[in-house]
Amino acid sequence: MHTRSRIAKHVFFAAFGILGLFVLWNNERFFLNAGAPEWNRLGPVRWHLVPHGLGGAIALGLGALQFSSRLRRRYPHLHRLSGKLYIAGTLIAAPVAILIAFTLSPWFLVPFTVLQAVTWALFTLIAYRCIRRGAVVSHREWMMRSYAVALIFIEGRVLMAVPAIGRGGMDSIVLVNWACFAATLIVVECLIRWREIVPAAPVGRPVSRPSVT
Repeated sequence: MHTRSRIAKHVFFAAFGILGLFVLWNNERFFLNAGAPEWNRLGPVRWHLVPHGLGGAIALGLGALQFSSRLRRRYPHLHRLSGKLYIAGTLIAAPVAILIAFTLSPWFLVPFTVLQAVTWALFTLIAYRCIRRGAVVSHREWMMRSYAVALIFIEGRVLMAVPAIGRGGMDSIVLVNWACFAATLIVVECLIRWREIVPAAPVGRPVSRPSVT
C-alpha cells in the first residue's frame, strides 16, 4: 500500500508539473515579449506582476518539495528551508493578487480573488503554526489544503485553454474559478480523511486447525 501511495503521489506531481509548463507557455510567455498585446491591458499593474509572479512561482515550485518523504528524512534542513520559502512566496503573492484584482479585474471577479488569496494565506499560516507547536500530522494536512488552493492557478488556466470552455469568455472564467475552488477544497478534504471514509480492511486472524492426535 505504501508503494502504491508513493507512485500515486509521483504521478500526481508529474502531471501537475507538465500542466504547469503548459500554463507557462500558453498563458505567461508574453512576459518575454515587451511588445505583446497583453501589456496593453496589464500596463497599470506591470510592476505588481513581478512580486506576484515570483512569489507564486516559488510557492508552486517549492511547495511540491514539502510532500517529499525522502527529502524530509534525508535532508531536513532543505525541507525546512523550502517550507520557509513557500511561506514567504505565499505571503507575497496572495496580497499582491488582491491588489491586482482591485486595480484590474471586473468587480464580480474581485470576491473570488480575495477569497482565494485569504484562504491560501490562512491555510499556510495555520500549517506554520502547527509545525511550530510540534503537531506534525496537522501541519501536513494544512499544507495539503494550502498547496491545493495554490494549484487552482494551474487548474483554471488549463480548463480555460479547452476551446469549448474558453469560448464562453468571462462567463466561463467566473464559472471555472468558482468550480475549481469548490472542487479543490472538497477533493483535498476527502484525501485527508480517506482512511476515515474508507477504512482499511481488517487483517483476518489465521484460523488454527485442530491438532490430530
